[in-house]
Amino acid sequence: GGGAGGGMPKKLKQFLLNYDPPGIGLEFREVGGDKVEVVHKDLPDRSRVQHLKDIMPLVDKLIAEDENLTARRHRPALIQLLGRLYQVDVRGADGEDGPESPQSKDNPEDDAGDAEGDDAPWQEGRTVVMIGLQGKHAVHNGETGVISKAKRDKGKYEVTVKGEVIKLKGTDNIVLFQDAPLVVNTAVVIRGLRNHTELNGCLGRVVECHTETHRFEVRATESSQLFRVKQENLTPIDGNYIPVSIIKGGQENREPNVNPSPRGAKGAAPAAADASLIGGAGGDAADDDEFFEAGSSVKLQGLKTAMVYNGQTAEVLSVDRARHRYEIRLGDGSVKTIRSENVRLVSRPPKSSARKKVEGSSKAADRGK
Repeated sequence: GGGAGGGMPKKLKQFLLNYDPPGIGLEFREVGGDKVEVVHKDLPDRSRVQHLKDIMPLVDKLIAEDENLTARRHRPALIQLLGRLYQVDVRGADGEDGPESPQSKDNPEDDAGDAEGDDAPWQEGRTVVMIGLQGKHAVHNGETGVISKAKRDKGKYEVTVKGEVIKLKGTDNIVLFQDAPLVVNTAVVIRGLRNHTELNGCLGRVVECHTETHRFEVRATESSQLFRVKQENLTPIDGNYIPVSIIKGGQENREPNVNPSPRGAKGAAPAAADASLIGGAGGDAADDDEFFEAGSSVKLQGLKTAMVYNGQTAEVLSVDRARHRYEIRLGDGSVKTIRSENVRLVSRPPKSSARKKVEGSSKAADRGK
């Protein structure tokens, strides 16, 4: 292809998806050089693109507006990419399976056609982060590895992680590592947790930075849960290449941030959809002592639907670790259930009384079931 502007000639290497807000980037590389340039193009909001008939005009418009794009070479890849972005089934779309689709046979050095989204970055030698592994390989979730073999035409890959070779079909279990600072909106993967190993490999984005404590609040992409995590337990990744299944799951699970309710109230949200925070006075998100034990004094914060309680202190009666909720007693004697992200530790109970509180709270929790 030609240039993206003046100066040295450039070749279109790959497309980059931006999910929020929707957009697509055209990555050009200088012919005979290492200079890379990305041209970004905004796309309509997801609410305006629901069907294949909405995607086709967008594809044709992108091609018409950029001299580096041609229908013959790039239309199939763009249809697939936008289908992925808007979660629209594009099977059977005109040109999707045409003879010139993604890989060009007449010019094998030009990777532009490879920019279907799944394939473009998955080349041998690329550093990736493992996610969603099952069975014996689950211990590697959140760890970095290197693509040691890539059969992109068959969708088969081998990734070497700590000397072990993991064979994959497709790219749903890898995301691209990116050497980037941890700032708000950085895409990350949680790694290296000891007690909450099920969270290793969890994808999210940084929503708040606590530089003084080297901790970051991360919103999980799939569940929308909120976690407070140490810096060393986060790996930055390229947010343009996140499996569609995870993004779709995140959209389905989103709910209001706060919903404190009295004990025994019906209609409580399922645990999978909770916006919760593993955090507190020390330790990483894996440590059990991140939960404030029964008898602790806490202050309520961040409530949006029951703002009158913000700033009040309460006593922790019991802890529901699975759902990241506390049962608390307010100053007026009323008992409430509240998400862990909405309490801040004021003081822990004396060591001698902690055991009694725990025993009593477990009985109280049984009565509340």
